[in-house]
Amino acid sequence: MALVEAAVVIYLRELYYPLEFFINSVQDLAVMPERILRVELWREVATIIMLAAVGFLFSSRLKKKILGFIWAFSIWDLFYYFFLYLFLKWPPSLLTADVYFLIPWPWIGPVWFPLILFSTLAVVSFWLIVKSKYES
Repeated sequence: MALVEAAVVIYLRELYYPLEFFINSVQDLAVMPERILRVELWREVATIIMLAAVGFLFSSRLKKKILGFIWAFSIWDLFYYFFLYLFLKWPPSLLTADVYFLIPWPWIGPVWFPLILFSTLAVVSFWLIVKSKYES
């Protein structure tokens, strides 16, 4: 799914930001027609539902379902940035601004933040999953 997400973002950037992709404020998103931003919002909702389904199927226990969701979300996000870099050599710097999510409003910030956050969450959630396996 990270590859699919990266591909969609690559297509959108090519269509609406052909010279270079700079998003430093919500106003920079105004280049896209509102109907496309609405579709993007629903695509993000669908992605969250798919990741929640991974968590739901991960275990019969609620704690492990939540940990499975967090781990899947983290791995997905890290590989999303990996594929953007692989295909576009983007971001050029960890200080480059990006749109993290559109739900419930656009979240914009430097790329280093989700990389650190989701690397940490991936390790911690995996550790808690393994730890809980031996506690059962």
